[in-house]
Amino acid sequence: MTSARPAGSGATLLRFATHRSSASLDLDDGARLTSLRFDGRELLVPHEGRDPLWWGSFVMAPWTGDLLDGTLRWDDRTWRVPTGPGGHASHGTARLSRWTSTGPGRAEASLGDGWPFAGSVALTTELGTDALRLGLRLRAEQDMPAAIGFHPWFPRYLSPGGAAARVELPAGSRMLLRHPDGAPSTRFVALGPPPWNETVRCPVPVATIAWPGDGTLTLTWTSAFATVFTAHEQGVCVEPVTSPSGRMDDVLAAGETLDLNVTLTWTPWRPDEDGTP
Repeated sequence: MTSARPAGSGATLLRFATHRSSASLDLDDGARLTSLRFDGRELLVPHEGRDPLWWGSFVMAPWTGDLLDGTLRWDDRTWRVPTGPGGHASHGTARLSRWTSTGPGRAEASLGDGWPFAGSVALTTELGTDALRLGLRLRAEQDMPAAIGFHPWFPRYLSPGGAAARVELPAGSRMLLRHPDGAPSTRFVALGPPPWNETVRCPVPVATIAWPGDGTLTLTWTSAFATVFTAHEQGVCVEPVTSPSGRMDDVLAAGETLDLNVTLTWTPWRPDEDGTP
């Protein structure tokens, strides 16, 4: 079931629900997922006055991570992109746009005036009883570099007194080596122990977030990369991205598209998994 709350009554929300799950999407806030529930458990960090970069799940396009000092260098030219309080251009322009509903579970937006190339992004959302499927497509109207992704914040604890979230990545995952100024290199090295704040390249694009005693969320996606952040007390992030954070490895000609599909699947905890009742 899908419903919308129109402009004029607050935020423009798309709501989705089944008998076991629900989700809401705020079109006025960059098509941010503001809630995702399975079996009554909220799986996204709530707003509660937090900075926009620190809650829910937002779209990243046409770049992910930070463009240092708001500087884009491409095709032997340099452009300036509007920066935030930290002095860098963070996580793209799509998250700052007002999106428009284009049908059940569908929305789109332009890349906005802060990006020097014309283009648009489209989002599809499909909620099942135990899974949420997201599709993101960037369409270039001019030649441009591009990267897209999703930035979900998952709470460290799902229930009072419950166990902390545990993020697991496939064996053989490697992390991007960064230069001393934080700029991304092109070299990947062995993934160190958690906590992580890394872009990883996974041999199989899958990650799990387990809350012992509550359940497990499995993420699968259609690219080789994800940014994984587990070093904050409020929550953890597994961010599927088409390029390593801060890079735009895809170059689109006018009319071409870049796609990313993500599925989040919920599995309730079984009493025999670790002895937790």
